[in-house]
Amino acid sequence: MDALKLRRTPLRTAFTKAVNHLQEIIENDPVDMNAVETAFEQLKVKSAKLKEVEDAVLELMIESNCTQEAYNIKFEAIEGYAEKMIAWQVRVKNIMKTDALGQKDNHSLVTSSSSSLRLPKIQFQQFSGELTDWLRFHNQFKRIHEDESIDDGDKFQFQNPGPGI
Repeated sequence: MDALKLRRTPLRTAFTKAVNHLQEIIENDPVDMNAVETAFEQLKVKSAKLKEVEDAVLELMIESNCTQEAYNIKFEAIEGYAEKMIAWQVRVKNIMKTDALGQKDNHSLVTSSSSSLRLPKIQFQQFSGELTDWLRFHNQFKRIHEDESIDDGDKFQFQNPGPGI
């Protein structure tokens, strides 16, 4: 058990450093997507190694007939690392999806001050008042409204169309 704990400590430290490094990369403006992917892959490797050792520690605890309370405490600590990894998987997936959307539509990006969500900046066409222009004008808003990948609350973060509407 002591040997596993000896291996676990530097793995936990490496995991935490990898998380902090990934956080730093994401906070850069503009975000270097290659660096994000590289740092995330490194985090995944560290997480897998840590999980392997953590599982072995739990198994040894069971074999040594430890108390339920001691097992629960270790289990909760281990779950904290697993939950962090899941949160980073989701966050990186969303960053990559947002980046792909931004590159595909060739929009500049706006960063919300209330969250780390990055949405494409849209230049809205002004309505000329002609009925023949209405459908084109309306469709630019309809595209955002019907996009299910964007949370309803986040749809309000798109650039205001400005005067004339």
